Amino acid sequence: MFDKALRIEGGPDWHHVNVYTDSTFVAVLLVVALLLAILLASAICYYLTRAVMLTIVGRLARQPHRKWLRAAQSHKVFHRLAPLVPALIVYAAAPLLSGLTFPFVSALGHPLAILAACYMVYTLLRAALAFLNSVGERYSHFPSASERPIKSFLQTATIVLYVIALIAAISVLLERSPAYFLTGLSAMTALLIIIFRDSLLGFVASIQLTVYDMVRVGDWIEVQGYVADGTVIDIALNTIKVRNFDNSIVMLPSYVLLTNSVKNWRGMSESGARRVKHAIHFDADTVRFADAALPGQLNNNDDGRRPPVEVTPGETRRTNLGLYRLHLNAYFRDHPAVRHDMPVVIRQVQSSEPVVALEIFLYLDETRWEAYEALQSDMLDHAYGLVPLFGLRCWQERNTSSRQR
Repeated sequence: MFDKALRIEGGPDWHHVNVYTDSTFVAVLLVVALLLAILLASAICYYLTRAVMLTIVGRLARQPHRKWLRAAQSHKVFHRLAPLVPALIVYAAAPLLSGLTFPFVSALGHPLAILAACYMVYTLLRAALAFLNSVGERYSHFPSASERPIKSFLQTATIVLYVIALIAAISVLLERSPAYFLTGLSAMTALLIIIFRDSLLGFVASIQLTVYDMVRVGDWIEVQGYVADGTVIDIALNTIKVRNFDNSIVMLPSYVLLTNSVKNWRGMSESGARRVKHAIHFDADTVRFADAALPGQLNNNDDGRRPPVEVTPGETRRTNLGLYRLHLNAYFRDHPAVRHDMPVVIRQVQSSEPVVALEIFLYLDETRWEAYEALQSDMLDHAYGLVPLFGLRCWQERNTSSRQR
C-alpha cells in the first residue's frame, strides 16, 4: 500500500529522479515540503552569503590602502549583491515546480523563473548604481577632482545602465534575445536623439569643459544673457549650478557655456592680483598751469602718508592735473597692497562727457571680495580727498537752470 502512496524511480545513472504518488494527501505534503525547502534554502543562503561576504569585505576594508573598497562598503554595494543568491536558487528550482503534475503548482514554475531573472537584473542594477556612487565619492577626495569632475560621466554611465537593465528585463519577460531589441533600437535612433537631445548635448559639452579645463567647481563665472554671476557649485551632465552673490541659484544648461561668452575669474584668483580700474572726472575749467608755490603748499599740507610733490628744474611746465597725476602715481607705487610687478598706470582717457577723465589702473594683492573692496575704497577715498588741494574740482552734471543762474 505504501508503494502505491509513494513511488520513486531513477533514470539512467540516477541523473533524474521521478516521484510518483496516488495519494492526494501525500502529493500536497510533497509540494508544501518542496516550496518550504526552496524558501528555507533561499533564506539560509542569503543570510549566510551576506554574513560571510560582509565579514571578508569588512576585514579587507580596514587596510589603509583599500580606500576604494571602503567607499564601496559605505555605499552598501555588497549588501545589494547578497540578494542574488536566493534569486539564483529560486531560478534554479523553478524547473522542479514545472515538472510537477499537481494542479496549479506546475504552472508557477515558468513565471517564477521569469520573476527571479528580472529580480536578478534589478539587483545587479542597484549594486552597479551604488558602485558608481562610491566611485564618485572616492574620486571627490582626489586633489584633481575640482579640476576634472567626473559627475557628468557617472550620470552618463547611469543612463547606460538603465538602458541595459531595461533591455535585459524586456528580453526576459518576452523571452527574446537582447540582439532582437538592439536591432529595433537602431531604427529608433532618430527618435532617441530627439528625446535625449539635452543629455547628448550636455555630455558632449561636459567632455569639452573637462578636457579644456574651462570651468571647475568653485570658479567665479559670469555668463552673458543669463542671470549668472557667482560661484559654480555643481557640474552635472545636463546642468551647471551657479550660486549668485545674492544666494540665488541659477541652473544653466551645460552647452550654454560653449555657445555663449563666459567670463571666468579663476585667472584672477590664481594670479593673486585683482585689478582696480576707476575713472575720476574733472571740471575742465579748473585745470590750469601750476605756479611755483603749489608744490610747496602741497608738501606743507602733507600728512606723512603722501610722498612729496617735486618738480624737476627745467622740465615742461606742469598743470595742477599733471601734478595730481604724478602724486597719485607715487602714492600707489609706495602703497604696500599694490602689486609692483604688474602695471600701475594713471592716465587720461577719452570721456563721453565734455570733461577731463583720469583713469586709475593697477592691481592689488588681495583677491578676497571684502578685503579687496575695503582696500579699493580707502585708496579711492584718498584720491578724491586730494582733489581740492590741487585746485581741481570733480565734474558733476548740472541742469540748464542752475547753469543760467
